[in-house]
Amino acid sequence: MENPEDQPGDPPVFHHDYHPHPDDRPKPSFWRKLGGGSLSISLIVHGIILAVGLILIIQVIPPPKALPVDFMPSGGGGGDPSASNTVKTKQRKAMSSVAPRLAATGAVSSFTLPEPESSDISALPSLSGGAISGGLGGSGSSGGRGTGTGTGFGAGTGIGMGSGTGSMNPFGAMQPANNALVGTFYDLKQTRAGRPSALGQETDRGKMQEKYRNLLADFTRRGWNERQLNEYFQAPQKLYQTKIYMPSMEADGAPKAFGQDNIPGSRWLVVYRGSVTPPKTGKYRFVGAGDDALAVRFAGKNVFDFGYESATGNVSFYHNRQKLEKAPREDRDWDNARKDVTMPEPLQIYRYSGLHHRHAGDLQGLAAGLEFEAKEGVSYPIEILIGETPGGFFFGYLMIEEVGTQYQKDSTGSPILPVFRLDNNPPVITKPGPPFDPNGPVWKLSSAGGKMSI
Repeated sequence: MENPEDQPGDPPVFHHDYHPHPDDRPKPSFWRKLGGGSLSISLIVHGIILAVGLILIIQVIPPPKALPVDFMPSGGGGGDPSASNTVKTKQRKAMSSVAPRLAATGAVSSFTLPEPESSDISALPSLSGGAISGGLGGSGSSGGRGTGTGTGFGAGTGIGMGSGTGSMNPFGAMQPANNALVGTFYDLKQTRAGRPSALGQETDRGKMQEKYRNLLADFTRRGWNERQLNEYFQAPQKLYQTKIYMPSMEADGAPKAFGQDNIPGSRWLVVYRGSVTPPKTGKYRFVGAGDDALAVRFAGKNVFDFGYESATGNVSFYHNRQKLEKAPREDRDWDNARKDVTMPEPLQIYRYSGLHHRHAGDLQGLAAGLEFEAKEGVSYPIEILIGETPGGFFFGYLMIEEVGTQYQKDSTGSPILPVFRLDNNPPVITKPGPPFDPNGPVWKLSSAGGKMSI
């Protein structure tokens, strides 16, 4: 029997460790020798950061602001709203085409002032063409955008009331002053976004004036809170006013004065604010008139409102002037409308020989407001509103009368009153216009708050 160990079977298994020769290992690439792995990762990370940064920068850049919508004035002046068919036709064409600004000087209306051949109108300063483009404040050499003295807007004779300083115009100075009320311009024809407002879309003259009166009355009845006007376009430029003595001028002078050359002069509003103290303790009342609106609130109370349109009630003073001067009345509709108007009954009118004949004919003169008491050294908040609705021409005069004081008389027998002012410079004397006492007392602007009731 053969030895089992000699029988064929599974081949023997050999166990050993394999160690390749160093020359047999794969050689590293030149890229890896330079640290290519970590460099690639770093480049990728930095690329991602750069892309994210570019996206953030693009999102932060604001889009260009939309330009305000240019609106056409409805034509006419502050006079008789029963204008001719020619004017109405021009109004409809202007509103439908939304064409560039059209000056109202060529409009035909019962309130259009006479041509320059009339001696009393030839002295009026013009706000069109060279007047406004020539520096709001006189002629001469300028540091503004043109050759008017001061901060003018071009070349030509200015309409300045600041001794030709170039920084003053009838609507106020461009630079802040420590003795001036701060004025804000609102264009009621357009919204803050530059779209036509409900008032801006109105083409019927009668409805336009009614909506304008309603808007002003709502504002003055509810405390003169300018948040109510936030929906309308507000000019960024503020003006600083020391007096309201604005001879007859083109109504687009107001937007131009506030740096809004592309806004026609209709359906606008300016509100001046501040706190004042009287020159002495006494009983006072404001006397004045505006085309179309002029109103005053003193110490939180409406004390004055007179012009072609009422700013405290939905009443046309122009159409109801004779009713305003009469009492008692027997017109219930008028009585209901009149009760919201902030003026005494019957209305007292001061007639002046120097007024332009149209203003004297339409409004008869300047009206006297409600009496109020003011104490020397006490600060009182004051707001003054001026406004224009149909376009054409504008004027505004605001005097102050101390009740019981004797004044020199005009040839008509009316007292020659001082202009309500906050500086030592009386207005430039212009004709036509009401006379005033150049040596009248000066009220002071107070930086402290104000007494809220009288």
